Amino acid sequence: MRLEKIRIQKYRSIDDMLIVLPENKPLILFGPNNAGKSNILSAIDRLLGERYPTYIEMLESDFYMRNKTVHPTSTIAARFSDVYYRDRYDNTYNEIAVTYGFGGNATENILHDGSGKKLFISNEDRAACQSFLIDAERNIQSAFNYGSKYSLLSKFSHQIHKALNAEHKEELSEAFNQIKSSFEKTAEFSGFFNKFSDALKGAVKGFVHSLAVDFSAYDPNNYAKSLRIYAKEGDSVRSFEEFGTGEQQVLLMAFVKAYMEIFTSENFVLIIEEPEAHLHPLAQKWLKEYIVDMCSNGIQVVISTHSTDFIDAEYLEGLVRVYKEGGTTKAIQLSKKDLYDFCVASGVPKEKTSPESITDFYATKLFPDQLKGMFAETIILVEGETEFFTIPTFLKRIGFSMAEHGVEIINCRGKKSIPLFWRLFRAYGYNCYFIFDGDAKTDENNLIFNGVIDSTQWEIEADKCVVKSNYAYFGVDFEKHLRAVMTGYSEMEKEVSEQYHISSKPGKAKAIAQHCEEIPQFIIDIKDELEETIEI
Repeated sequence: MRLEKIRIQKYRSIDDMLIVLPENKPLILFGPNNAGKSNILSAIDRLLGERYPTYIEMLESDFYMRNKTVHPTSTIAARFSDVYYRDRYDNTYNEIAVTYGFGGNATENILHDGSGKKLFISNEDRAACQSFLIDAERNIQSAFNYGSKYSLLSKFSHQIHKALNAEHKEELSEAFNQIKSSFEKTAEFSGFFNKFSDALKGAVKGFVHSLAVDFSAYDPNNYAKSLRIYAKEGDSVRSFEEFGTGEQQVLLMAFVKAYMEIFTSENFVLIIEEPEAHLHPLAQKWLKEYIVDMCSNGIQVVISTHSTDFIDAEYLEGLVRVYKEGGTTKAIQLSKKDLYDFCVASGVPKEKTSPESITDFYATKLFPDQLKGMFAETIILVEGETEFFTIPTFLKRIGFSMAEHGVEIINCRGKKSIPLFWRLFRAYGYNCYFIFDGDAKTDENNLIFNGVIDSTQWEIEADKCVVKSNYAYFGVDFEKHLRAVMTGYSEMEKEVSEQYHISSKPGKAKAIAQHCEEIPQFIIDIKDELEETIEI
């Protein structure tokens, strides 16, 4: 059984949102700060977390738009792939929901079947699919204590205790000094820690701590409660506070992974807030691979992120853009068919793509640096390095900060790639502005930009730069245009080449943009169009 869908209504900044969890792939929420990603994570964990959802108090800030009077009712619903709950009348349910303020009654909080029929689900039944939240604070101490019977350690010891009672009851009752060997003979126990150890062996360099087990207290009613998890560095015992926050996160994930592989009757939805936090870049890349591996093993992982290392077109159906509009959190999640339909509607011939192949196509075309556009509001698409380095320099010199206005520039590595990136980013709702060389080839441009630009007339002179509301192009190419419209540009190319020992076209163009006195008119025109698009 796995979680298939989550629907959130009138909760915090979310009006009405449906999110589909992909199979064997992570669900990745990305977007700017304060967009509402944490509110989505909170909603999932409120319904499926360790505490019974109707017992969790709704604060004033938990009601939609912080207005309990106008919006007294909030609902979070989940749908599962199999039977989640079977009642005493043998009725089965694969959807559950919690509603706070049911029927507008502020004191009526109920768990129900999604259509209002009240359900009475025990915590034991809820354990069949529960979420575990690793928040931004990365507090590993709470996971490995008995303060809550739903902590990771409590859940683990409960499972071990059941196994021990079944297999080693007589042996364990002889004497406590035999308990350690008895635990080690228990397949679930030894198997778990073997799995846990294996899960850490491939960890990125720099992680020096590990977890170990000890029998520090005797409890004849629950031998497994004698277990204590503690930190180790080599042969020395350490406190959990000595763990780096990145280490805490990875150790928690390894523990969950091992638990799931041994106790297959339970399912975790592992929720991680900003997994990239406190990790250096190589560790982020390793962690992304680790999360993908966890998903392929059947563990459901939901993350919020600001890092491109966790964005991948290969996992398209799990990518959710989160943003705010008028103070309300919105989400865009594309299925393969959604992207296919958008591409076909914007000029891609049906015979050249399909819903089945479209994510593989984008996965082979996209470079990691191009995914930075996913964290912008407006994206400038250019065909090569010269424009990529030069245009931002000119814009900055006339007072337009791309970072301040949420603008990212993407090197598409060729004119023919501009439309395919435009289609991807537009499908996710981004503002796009693209700049390219006309190359004096009208027919070729019509073919490349079919469905993207509606133009029958192309100006193909070297001194022409046509600036429109959502695109601009140079009659021939970028460098020839600069030579045609900027005084002494060819001489400046020679000067920067000799002075700064620059031989590449992009390097010379960038150096000139940094030091020349003249600002070409097309830069001013593009700035004006961008400001209108951004609605400054």
